[in-house]
Amino acid sequence: MGPEPTEPVRRHVPVPRCPVRPADPCSLCQQSVKGPADCGLVYLVMSDPDLREAARLAREQARRQRRP
Repeated sequence: MGPEPTEPVRRHVPVPRCPVRPADPCSLCQQSVKGPADCGLVYLVMSDPDLREAARLAREQARRQRRP
């Protein structure tokens, strides 16, 4: 006899978050982009110290709003 059938494994697929809009998932707003890792806008924000700090503050604020 073969192995007993099992239920399919349900896997959680992670959704990348947009570092520029922290409350939103990455919406692939540019055609050639596959996620935040190769997004030109994310690159520009993260390469500018002032914008990077503003993005960090926005992420912290969004994180606080999500917590009960």
